[in-house]
Amino acid sequence: MKMYHIDSGVRIKKYEKTTIDGEEVFKETEEWRDFKRKKKTEALLQVSGIPFHALELSLDDYVGKDLEKIEKMKIYLKNFDSKFKHIHLYFWSVENSTQKTTMASVLGKDLLTAGFKVQFVLMSRLIKLLSEEKFEPEHEKILNPIRNADFLIIDDSFDKKKATIYKSGFQIPFLDEFLRTRLEIEKKATCFTSNIPIDSIDEDVFGTSMKKLLKRSIPDPFHFKSSYELRNDFKPDDLWS
Repeated sequence: MKMYHIDSGVRIKKYEKTTIDGEEVFKETEEWRDFKRKKKTEALLQVSGIPFHALELSLDDYVGKDLEKIEKMKIYLKNFDSKFKHIHLYFWSVENSTQKTTMASVLGKDLLTAGFKVQFVLMSRLIKLLSEEKFEPEHEKILNPIRNADFLIIDDSFDKKKATIYKSGFQIPFLDEFLRTRLEIEKKATCFTSNIPIDSIDEDVFGTSMKKLLKRSIPDPFHFKSSYELRNDFKPDDLWS
């Protein structure tokens, strides 16, 4: 029995001696159990497409320190199976680097480790996959996990600058059908991240019906404020709270 495992030059102790009922036995160390949990999570992240930077993060690491938002996400996570499996999320901010994608990724990671099927996809890639559907085994192998995910993260949503939308707009009906099926018929939890508030989704590009679908499916979008907005969002009463 090997007592140590070497990973990237780091030695990890696998077992330690302990005494149970007067008999000396070997048991796994907490260090080894943590290592195995981490490796399992890494494998899950790779299959789901969730960015690896989420591995070591928790919801409490959100730098905005918006406690209300963090608590809502903890409630969403804790009660996902019983209450939120059909509730969609929309994380938006006008600025980049407000940690929309990070919070969505951490939420997805935590749902993965809780045993739910989770996928992460850029909307630009999703549009390409849907509009080029070939009903071939390899293509279906990519699309089916996205379709069947209990929690689907669609990153960089509704930004015409980040997706190649042809002038004819032939791709949009494919996206519309996919979202309509997922959000309204199957009611599978979907989390959008975007630099576009729902009210500002370009109807000329994505269509009026898709914008209306988002508005009626997501009554409570989450606004992620930039560091500038957070600095200037001072309320005098907060001084005395």
